[in-house]
Amino acid sequence: MVMRNGSSLLELIVAIVVMGIAVMALPLMLTQTQSNLEFAMEQEAILATRTKIGDILTYEWDENSLQNDRSAVLVTTGDAELNVEVNTTQRAGHVNADKRRKFFPNLATSSTVLGADGGDLDDIDDFHNVAQTLFANTEAADTGFDYKFSDLSLTPTVVYVSDAYANYGDNNITNFVLGTVNAGTRTNIKMVEVNATNPALNASNFVLRAYSCNIGESELLKREGAW
Repeated sequence: MVMRNGSSLLELIVAIVVMGIAVMALPLMLTQTQSNLEFAMEQEAILATRTKIGDILTYEWDENSLQNDRSAVLVTTGDAELNVEVNTTQRAGHVNADKRRKFFPNLATSSTVLGADGGDLDDIDDFHNVAQTLFANTEAADTGFDYKFSDLSLTPTVVYVSDAYANYGDNNITNFVLGTVNAGTRTNIKMVEVNATNPALNASNFVLRAYSCNIGESELLKREGAW
């Protein structure tokens, strides 16, 4: 008698069931893959937007801020409590010393109108409405990023927001609110807002905000004499 190898009906049924389960799981796997790609794009866009805001905040608060190699406090038309006190170069709360934060020499902010002036980017508000597109899979163009999935458009806006939500003469400042509405005048707080748009994210645009204040900086102590 000649013995021949073959599959029994039971083995065939088991094979069909296993293949059916695999085929049924395929749509779920594709859906999860798509969801993972969308999540990766969202995280990529958030990181790029946060990086853009961080870059803008490295610039001077105003075009007139930099004086004698350090940032000065500027006179604004915001809350009068934050302006220079009479016969001094300090505002309330400042330490009366040469190397500490101060108005120098009682300079005002450059302009009520925010935006690039003279074609340069030397302060925060110069980035107002200066959009940037980060292109996907583009290494030839110097965009600073190489995006794998989709182009990303970043549009910064810079506005003055109200600085009058507190009584700065109190020992404890409470109930201070950082607003998002354009104050329409030169206050001591600028809001940097970056709107990110990405067609691949199904038009789900998002916005990140940060604030920068007119506080100047203290001068660093330097070693004097021989080392």
